Amino acid sequence: MKVFINCDCEILSATLEKILSNSIASQSDADIIICEREFASNKPLFIIGKDITQPFSEAELKQKLSEFLEKSEFLNKSEFLDKKTQSVPEKNFAAFEKNLDEILLSFKKQILELFKNAK
Repeated sequence: MKVFINCDCEILSATLEKILSNSIASQSDADIIICEREFASNKPLFIIGKDITQPFSEAELKQKLSEFLEKSEFLNKSEFLDKKTQSVPEKNFAAFEKNLDEILLSFKKQILELFKNAK
């Protein structure tokens, strides 16, 4: 897990940096952003006060971050699957299926002809 810390409170930022020193990354490389308030971002926002209440222990913070990341990854995968499914119109699928059936039928006929001619 890679995190970017974007907190106005210097004490909170320093505490988070100390606890998560092995996980600190730039905003562009981070999996999630830890902050105190919402803002526009393409990364999931772990909001202090909403996703975890103060005071918190190091163990509680790491547990909540892990749960948050799992939830965010699940939602991103679900959104991807929904978009992928929606992008294939039903009529195109039906036409594809019909075309595939015709190709398979033609292939079967050619195989049968080969066996008949081989005798």
